[in-house]
Amino acid sequence: MKVSVIIPACNEEDSLLPVLKEAQKIKPLEIIVVVNGSSDATKAIAEGAGCHVVYYEEALGINIGRAIGAKKAKGDILLFLDGDIAVPHEELMKYTKAIETGHDIALNNLSWTMKRKVRPHPVSVAKYMLNLCLQREDLSIQALTAIPHAIKKTSAAKIGYENLAHPPLAHTIALLKGMSIVAPCSSDVIYTNKIRTTHKTIPTNSPFPISTNYIIGDHIKALAHLIEEKGIRGGLTDGDRNREVVSAYTPNVKRKTGVKYSAVIPAGEEKETIANVIKEVKKAGVEEIIVVANGADEVTVKRAIEEGATVLHYKQRLGHNVPRAIGAMYSSGEICLFIDGDIVISAEDLRRYLEAADQGIDVALNNLECLLDEVHPIHSVSAAKYFLNLVCKRPDLTINATTAIPHAIKRDVMEKVGYDSLIIPPLFQLKSIMYGFTVHPVHFVDVARTNRIRKEHMKVKGLAASTQRILGDYVEAMAYYISQTSERGEFLPDIRRHDLLFEVLKNE
Repeated sequence: MKVSVIIPACNEEDSLLPVLKEAQKIKPLEIIVVVNGSSDATKAIAEGAGCHVVYYEEALGINIGRAIGAKKAKGDILLFLDGDIAVPHEELMKYTKAIETGHDIALNNLSWTMKRKVRPHPVSVAKYMLNLCLQREDLSIQALTAIPHAIKKTSAAKIGYENLAHPPLAHTIALLKGMSIVAPCSSDVIYTNKIRTTHKTIPTNSPFPISTNYIIGDHIKALAHLIEEKGIRGGLTDGDRNREVVSAYTPNVKRKTGVKYSAVIPAGEEKETIANVIKEVKKAGVEEIIVVANGADEVTVKRAIEEGATVLHYKQRLGHNVPRAIGAMYSSGEICLFIDGDIVISAEDLRRYLEAADQGIDVALNNLECLLDEVHPIHSVSAAKYFLNLVCKRPDLTINATTAIPHAIKRDVMEKVGYDSLIIPPLFQLKSIMYGFTVHPVHFVDVARTNRIRKEHMKVKGLAASTQRILGDYVEAMAYYISQTSERGEFLPDIRRHDLLFEVLKNE
């Protein structure tokens, strides 16, 4: 199989020649250099090295050059490089070899970056989140966003050359089409990457540099395609939730007046812990305690009643987070504290969330940020939490979310956002932020190590059932976000020169 090397280049006179020399060593059919927006000797250097130069006086925008080069290429294998990073030819051959042995796409294996004892970069979080939603956790952060990568020419045509201008979208299309994607080599393009103005300049109304803005926007566009193809949960399970019970639910008692704090405690078979859970809640000063027993054993129900809790008893399991919504609708307090029936949390810890709400925090979260410094690579659920917070332009929230207990929410937030949104915690948090409520982590309670390991937490094949359900919740939140904003969310608009790309697609 013959190889076409494709290199977009803009002002790369200091770095292009070493890139070309390594590429020439694999004896490709051609090296296509798409020179665009250059004011230096990049074009002359590429021509002097015998490359096929495609020249544009204006800058095309990121990845347009790749797509143009791919369309013009004559080889069976498309090998994509950048003009500023020389990759050893021994490594380049591993990418082309993977295509020769039958794979459609060969990616750079950058999973090692997630094992470093540092917090993941927002772009890495976005890449990992997309692979998780596509149910390819094994790909980690491998992506068409990074070079080097190789694509079979016929596979590129099936993906659509125009889609190569949006690497996360092309990646999504490829996986949805069942293409074979591998990561045969690890090439260091992290420490060797040239720092550009777009990596440092932060636009108005954003906490991220321009380059990060574009890449997150591209990943939102990819998720929009997944949602369009697979539905609002991206084909991920809903975990047998009984959503209808919430839409049909009307509390059979009038809401009490003068209640400041309520606690909502979903409970299944929690006979070993429920009494102590309730005792601590009472010590925290909560006046109204509601246990939503769904699929619970008789002992759990009996012990909850004995401790003075109001028990809403459902013989069948309602599904994850449905009891939260029902308990919140039944409750009367100005502030609602949400905990679980299987983790005993001290009254002292619980008070911190109630006090935060008293002091003006609308949604007071468990501060689990320390896990970012302790767990490497980042857990899949933490990556989903982090990604949604990045999308909300709240990187300060890191992995903190209403997915985790304990948390406290004011009544007026629930009334505005909607009790039904409590069924999908990421959706509730997203709406709270979009409506302008104050959402902040306030205190750390270790619910990661103390959480009881259940059957749904265990991996059998691929993602654990609980992980798939939670990821589905985050995709559902993204579906709402996209419906309220755009296919790129509220990130920088796509100003790349697609018009010039379409001219090539039309004429070639």
